[in-house]
Amino acid sequence: MTILIVDDEERDRLWLKDLLINNVPSCGNIEEAQDGENAVKLAASLHPALVFLDIKMPKLSGIKAAELILKSAPETGVIMLSNFSDEVYVRQLWKIVPPNGAFGYLLKNASDEQVIEATKAVLSGDCWIHPGIARVIQRTQNKATNLTNAEYEALICISLGLTDHSIANHLYITEKAVQSRLKSLYTKLGIPGRSESQEIDYNQRCRAVYIATKRGLINQSELEEWEAKMFEVKTATKTTQRLGE
Repeated sequence: MTILIVDDEERDRLWLKDLLINNVPSCGNIEEAQDGENAVKLAASLHPALVFLDIKMPKLSGIKAAELILKSAPETGVIMLSNFSDEVYVRQLWKIVPPNGAFGYLLKNASDEQVIEATKAVLSGDCWIHPGIARVIQRTQNKATNLTNAEYEALICISLGLTDHSIANHLYITEKAVQSRLKSLYTKLGIPGRSESQEIDYNQRCRAVYIATKRGLINQSELEEWEAKMFEVKTATKTTQRLGE
């Protein structure tokens, strides 16, 4: 059996490697990588039973690396290592893990005992979630507070400063549909409607971005990634239009 540890901090890799060698007798061969790109390459050649992935790494994030690894080898166990309990990372992980996949989510302040427990759980085909993000998990599974993909897209768009008209053009929907999504988004974020009397009058868009940031639903890297995608689509569309003229 092979275990792959992927982290851009050598100190963290060595700590985890020593911990596994001393406490998980069945860990077998342990390999290391310092970025997401090398992780994908090594996983393809080594076929590890378990991969530890740091969330934030150069070249390719842990989430993206996990997505590529699981796409070619869905039976691989994955444990994400993070300093963050942001909901955005939990949402991303939920999207890429196969329905019957074995995975874990560990905060880097986890105790040695928790790391060992998570390792054994995932190796046995189970899942393990750090207690520190249990509340986030519950919220993502609650239909009253969990955002749909459509609502999340609307949140991203207003966070990037897009108008209703721009959002409609980008998502290929009507402005009325945009307003419907935003209304649903505001409700799930607990933002009062304009007709509701409140001591403090909020700008609903600004309030939504504030609450989403506070909850960890969005962060700078996520917004930058979405903005880059939008730019690519816009550029491709303009190129197609020029070719058609």
